[in-house]
Amino acid sequence: MTAKIIEFPGQWWRAPEATPCEGVFSNAALTLVIEPADDSSPQCSAFMSADETLADLHRLIIQHFGWDDAHNYFFSQGCDRYEDPLLFATQDRVSARCRRIYCAADVPLSRVFSRPEAPLYYTYALPNGRELKIVLDDTVALKLFG
Repeated sequence: MTAKIIEFPGQWWRAPEATPCEGVFSNAALTLVIEPADDSSPQCSAFMSADETLADLHRLIIQHFGWDDAHNYFFSQGCDRYEDPLLFATQDRVSARCRRIYCAADVPLSRVFSRPEAPLYYTYALPNGRELKIVLDDTVALKLFG
């Protein structure tokens, strides 16, 4: 008797693993639009390499807004949560993976922004924090710059 293999349609992976693989935009420059989630103040743009991590994006955000980096932060996108490395260090890695919680220092921007169906949210200064919404505005291949 032989078995018939039926391929699963579409992309079956949704979230990055503990060490995420490359995303669609590897080796590209991303233009990100950062705005308060409640639309209370004007938006700003940021240019970053797709190979940089969410922890790098956090550093850019706190520098831009003049925050002191004295609080924990996390990013969220759909059901996934990407935590501050210090906050993530308290997690059990196996249970965190089951609950779809990842370390922000392990996740490249290319992996997050290859999922256009869900915007990325950033929360800083827990528990009464500030929330920002981050969306991809444009992508440029770095090969164009030599």
